[in-house]
Amino acid sequence: MGSTPNSYGGVAWMVRYGKSDTSGYTVNDPAQTAAVSGVRYRTQASQAQAGPNKSLDSSFGTLHAKVSKVANARIAGGSLRAKLAAVPLIDRLGRVLRDVSPATGSGIDSGPIDYQAGHLALTDWPAGNPTLQIEGGLQQFGDQLVGAVSFRTPVSPLRPSSLTLAATSQAGTTLTASANADGVINSAQVVGRVDYQSGVARVYFRRSDAPEADQVLDVSHLGIAGVTTIAPQNVYAETVRYSAVGYTYLPLDAAVLGLDPVRLPSDGRVPIYRKGGFVVVGNEQTFGPNHVSNGQTLNLGRTRLSRIKVLGADGSVIATGYSTDLDAGTVTFTDVTGYAQPVTVIHRIEDMAMVSDVQISGRLSFTRPLTHAYPAGSSVSSALVLGDQRARVSVLFDQQTWNNTWADAPTGAVAPATYDDARAPLGVTNAGALTERWALEFTAPTQYRVTGEHVGQIATGNTGEDCSPVNPATGAPYFTIKATGWGSGWAAGNVLRFNTVGALGPMWLVRTVQQGPETVTDDRFELIARGDVDRP
Repeated sequence: MGSTPNSYGGVAWMVRYGKSDTSGYTVNDPAQTAAVSGVRYRTQASQAQAGPNKSLDSSFGTLHAKVSKVANARIAGGSLRAKLAAVPLIDRLGRVLRDVSPATGSGIDSGPIDYQAGHLALTDWPAGNPTLQIEGGLQQFGDQLVGAVSFRTPVSPLRPSSLTLAATSQAGTTLTASANADGVINSAQVVGRVDYQSGVARVYFRRSDAPEADQVLDVSHLGIAGVTTIAPQNVYAETVRYSAVGYTYLPLDAAVLGLDPVRLPSDGRVPIYRKGGFVVVGNEQTFGPNHVSNGQTLNLGRTRLSRIKVLGADGSVIATGYSTDLDAGTVTFTDVTGYAQPVTVIHRIEDMAMVSDVQISGRLSFTRPLTHAYPAGSSVSSALVLGDQRARVSVLFDQQTWNNTWADAPTGAVAPATYDDARAPLGVTNAGALTERWALEFTAPTQYRVTGEHVGQIATGNTGEDCSPVNPATGAPYFTIKATGWGSGWAAGNVLRFNTVGALGPMWLVRTVQQGPETVTDDRFELIARGDVDRP
């Protein structure tokens, strides 16, 4: 280290440049205050005396420097390049770093920098002559200050708790915050939310002091417990930075999927809400459990219900022994014999609406107001609109022999007798019919068995009686074939073939499970068929 002799106030002393670990004294020499780290001294009276000099060690924890700039300009963040004692310095997010590694980009934090004032306050600097040499930098005019930012990450979904945000305030303070597992950002200087599925974030910067009444911003829409208003704080827009971890997906081979994945999204997910599409907004609640008796009426507390379901104590659905009034929201029990008591009533309200707008944040807008008040926890379901539906018989023919081939046209010779569907048409209802191929195979001239392609054999019948096999799912007949249509001439081995089409539209249900460890012990979904009846 270099040293320079000085005299001050009757004390002869020498300044040693560098940084010491001692503290406790201040030297009032404006030219040297920032650089003094140790002092050796002797009094004037003792100069003529022999003996060693007395010494006093002291440190001065901060080296101050000011960068010359144009008035009303500020140093652009990340632009400063300087040297102190031949050691390179740079600035990053309001801090000065030295000995920055080219490989890792990390360095030693040496203190803050005030971009507006051009002031450096170095608390850690290298030994030697502390001469600051400015090698380059940018001055900025017309700073862009922001109090809030919204952004979307280029990759989504994000790993929960992985988002970290940093910015530099107008006063030069570095603000940092991180999101928790629920996507909530709530620190002393930053509040906001991030949607990990879409990668969309909304962040507000705030001061920690108590604001005046006219200096508050309402942030209650963020839904953060205990945070309704904040005192806004401006930050430099160019200093806002974030880091996050996102997920990417590898496409599967078509042979593994069983279909061509070219038109599928890379993550296997497809949008379920679109402009012009329909959704069903619903809320389901439970009433009970209650022990019920014959003649008892339960008022469920809501009107204009869309559905009522009664469950026994064993969890099974009870379908008989009661009547419902959906408009009034009541259930009246008429026969509780065999009930597993107590029973629980599940009731649901719904609104079906067309979507007018879909935001990536998950916000949906509808073309009309909802007619119910929906509490938190309600659901929004996509709806597949099938148009007008009705049950019907699509194909009817007979064959002399049955070769177990489910074809939609006769194969081989026709039967010697014919069913008269003009005089006695097959009857179907929307409630009971389903899309199925049927075969009535004669085992004797007047006896036959009823078989479905998918449901198998479900009944037997004879030509002297109407045949109405019951659909156990609805309690209504699959179809009704009348005795008056048979006539005579049928023989064993003859078959009457016909197809029915149900009122429910055909659809495929495909359930996919993402690779990875299980996250729930049980999972389920529910498919509901909704129907509207045209009335004059």
